[in-house]
Amino acid sequence: MDKDSLLVTPELNNINKYLKSGTRTEITDVINRKAKILKDRTDGLTVKRILLWMNKYTSRLHDGNDNRKFKRSATEILQSMERTGCCDSCTLFTALARSAGIPTMQIITLSKRWGEDIDKGRRTETSGHFFVGVYLKDIHGKFNWVLVDSDRCVTDIRDVRFGHLNIVDRNIGDLYTFAYVTDYFDDLGIDSIEKMAEVQLEAYKRCDKRNFTDVYEIDGR
Repeated sequence: MDKDSLLVTPELNNINKYLKSGTRTEITDVINRKAKILKDRTDGLTVKRILLWMNKYTSRLHDGNDNRKFKRSATEILQSMERTGCCDSCTLFTALARSAGIPTMQIITLSKRWGEDIDKGRRTETSGHFFVGVYLKDIHGKFNWVLVDSDRCVTDIRDVRFGHLNIVDRNIGDLYTFAYVTDYFDDLGIDSIEKMAEVQLEAYKRCDKRNFTDVYEIDGR
C-alpha cells in the first residue's frame, strides 16, 4: 500500500477505533434506539437490515447543491428522514452499525475521470463517492473487512452486496480511494461542499496516477 498518497491511513488491526463515536457519527439515544430495532442475529444480517431500512424509510435526495451536505450529524439525518447524498448515507449507516456493535470505517474516493479533466485544464465540479468498510465474520468464522456501498439503492435484503476491501489496490471501478476515516469531519475537517472539493483536489495531487487502472495507463503520466 502506498501510504504517502493517502490522506488518512486505515488501522485495520485497531478494531475498537472504528466503534467510537465522532462529531458527525455520534451514537445518541436516538441512534441507539433505532439500531436496537434493526439488530439481527448476525452482524451480516444487521448490516443488510440497516441498508434496507435506510432505503425504505428515508428519502435519498439528488440535489448536488443542497447546503446541508457534510453539515449534519447522523441523528439530524435520521430525524429529518432525508439523505442529501452518499455522505449522509455513509454517516447514518456508520452510526447505526457502530451502535449495533459493528466496527465501521468511512472510505472516501475521487473520480479518476474527474482527475483527468483537472489535468487537461477543464473546469469541473468535484466528483467522488463515500463507501463504508465493515468488520464481519465470514461463513468460516473468520473476521474480515468488507466493502459496502451504503448509498446503493436496495429494495430487498438480497440486493445488498458485500465486496472485498482491498487496501493495496485502491481502485473501485472508476473511483480511487484516498482516505479511510472514522469520521470525515473529525479526520479531514470536511464541513461543506467547498471543503470536500479542496480535500479531494489535495488528495488527487498527492496520489500516484500510475496506480489508476481504468483511466490512466501505466505510462508515467
